[in-house]
Amino acid sequence: MFYLLWLLGIVALIFVIVINIAKVYVVKIQANTSAEQAAIAGTAVLLEETKQAVQEFDSNLLLSAPQKLEDGGKSIADQIQEKQDDYTGNGYSESESYILAANDILPDKINSHPGLKHIFDQHFKSGDIGDRVLAAVQDIIDQNEGNTQNTVVEFSAEDWRLEVKSTVTFESITDHKFIQFFRDDIPQKGYGPKLKYLEGVYQ
Repeated sequence: MFYLLWLLGIVALIFVIVINIAKVYVVKIQANTSAEQAAIAGTAVLLEETKQAVQEFDSNLLLSAPQKLEDGGKSIADQIQEKQDDYTGNGYSESESYILAANDILPDKINSHPGLKHIFDQHFKSGDIGDRVLAAVQDIIDQNEGNTQNTVVEFSAEDWRLEVKSTVTFESITDHKFIQFFRDDIPQKGYGPKLKYLEGVYQ
């Protein structure tokens, strides 16, 4: 009887240990998913700002006239749309296609047309874009039960993408005897897609 009770105790202890190991793995996945989704949400703000900057340039007849003359009357938005349609036809999602198209079209246009560069500078170097990116990131982190107070948002000047560092708190399961309760923050890092065209804005 004593041996059986001892054996059941050992089995229960092993079970709690296994559960804690599995929980660490689950929390790590949760932290990774949270950081990745947050980086994508922050990137979406940058893409929306990009579309607004392009639209502002295209609608300014004085600024965009030389560009349209050079490109056979096509606006920059038209050229991005054409490229986007090509990528979509090759199986890319709409958002992936837009990013790829923007990376193809915008670098040369930003470098060639000072008016476009000036508008991008206004949209990305001033105003509240940083605050809006941070708000979008923190909203996703909060929805995934992450720690917004531990969240760091950076824009890599090497890879030209948004990088999000954050944590999710792990709390152990205890048997109140052999395994002590402990809490720890599990860090993970998420990366948004590369926005190569922003090199022409921030360099």
